[in-house]
Amino acid sequence: MRLLLIFPLWTTNLGSYGNSAKRFAYPPLNLCIMATIAREAGHDVRVIDAELEDIGPEQMCREIDLFKPDLIGITATTPSVHNTRLFASAIKDHCDIPVILGGPHTTLLREKALEPMFDYIYIGECETVLVDLLASFESGEKGAGVPGLMWQDADGTVQYTGDVSPSSDLDAIPWPDRRLLPIEKYMCGAMKGGEMNYTSLIMSRGCPYKCVFCATDLYGTKIRRRSIANVMAEIEEVVLDLGIQHINFLDDVLTLSRRFIMELCDEIEQRGLKFTWEGSTRVNLWDEEMVRRMQECGLIRISFGLETADPKVRELIRKGVSLEEHVVAVKLNKKLGLETSNSVMLGMPGETRESIERTIEFLSKSKEIQNVSYNIAVPYPGTELAEMAKRGEHGLELLSEDYARYQRYSDGVLKVNGITPEELVELQRDGLRRIYSHWWRVLPTIRRHGLKNVLEHVWVTFKASLVRIFQRESASS
Repeated sequence: MRLLLIFPLWTTNLGSYGNSAKRFAYPPLNLCIMATIAREAGHDVRVIDAELEDIGPEQMCREIDLFKPDLIGITATTPSVHNTRLFASAIKDHCDIPVILGGPHTTLLREKALEPMFDYIYIGECETVLVDLLASFESGEKGAGVPGLMWQDADGTVQYTGDVSPSSDLDAIPWPDRRLLPIEKYMCGAMKGGEMNYTSLIMSRGCPYKCVFCATDLYGTKIRRRSIANVMAEIEEVVLDLGIQHINFLDDVLTLSRRFIMELCDEIEQRGLKFTWEGSTRVNLWDEEMVRRMQECGLIRISFGLETADPKVRELIRKGVSLEEHVVAVKLNKKLGLETSNSVMLGMPGETRESIERTIEFLSKSKEIQNVSYNIAVPYPGTELAEMAKRGEHGLELLSEDYARYQRYSDGVLKVNGITPEELVELQRDGLRRIYSHWWRVLPTIRRHGLKNVLEHVWVTFKASLVRIFQRESASS
């Protein structure tokens, strides 16, 4: 059986931020894991990262003609599902090959994600049943009896084979075959190293915390973790066999288990592996002894979720750590020479113009914080934020469920305490300008992204601002 797995374009409606997002794309390793399982079962598989390769729906149809698959799997997050629809619609118009949609969007929305251009959707983790699923399609049974599959009969009746049990033994899941992708094209930027070839890697699933903006239903609150031996074997393949310089660990909370991360460092040192790495965690799970040890073994960047400097908003989003703890953590990192990324959001529950200004002022004056991603809050399905917005709590009003507008930049669907999405976009741009106009942030930004890329982004953003000014003047005249 021939299986084609597609990761569609997703940066097409990010406006002036699209080029930056495209330059540092994540490899779709979820598809590579499925491809590895399918190949081990004797199937012929191809994975296409349409975002990296800049392949649109029309060209994808030409790739389908060349590969001639028997089944097509396509993945989607909620903000990118509109692009996925375009791909699936083009495929259905072009040929009569079954298309299955999977990924976070289907798992969280379930029946609401079932649309005419998708023959089937898959709900949940598929690693344990994929072999049976493919065998079912190969035999003509088309998924009957295999859990996780949903479709609509000709009379409109929705059929569902039932929930699949999450993978309890993550070591039993094979590593993604990264050779199925053009791995040399995946790049990231850092203050130490500049632009470099990288890949991502996941050591655990689940998060015990309940921030309102995260969809904890995706992997659950119970932590499932791979063994150190299993993780290290994959790291050795990445570093020694594939020659990749940098790894981004995508665990929800990298240092949730201090013992695990210290054992990981011991193994990296004992095996003499030389690579750099990064991840994300919480500031209340951060201490100097651990950080120094992680740096000795290659850590060059850590990401923290700051979210807001306003104490009331922090309480409403259930952040669970104080602003003072965040300041202590970033000061420690600066002392040790460790790059810190800080994720910030505006438009959250209880947000006001005053709370937004408080956050921008804090970021503008804090010399310890050099790297900030300043995002518009998005009420993703499966989050408490989405439910708050639907109930109209804490000043929130959900204006649209058009998922094409579920973007962290350039658009928004939430109104909060009278602040419209359009005003949030303007406040976001003003905030980014004020945050990055300080001299102590210019050099780190250039080191991380390169002078050419920084100047290109500034120029694109400037042109977009001129267009908006012209459009406003034209509308008022």
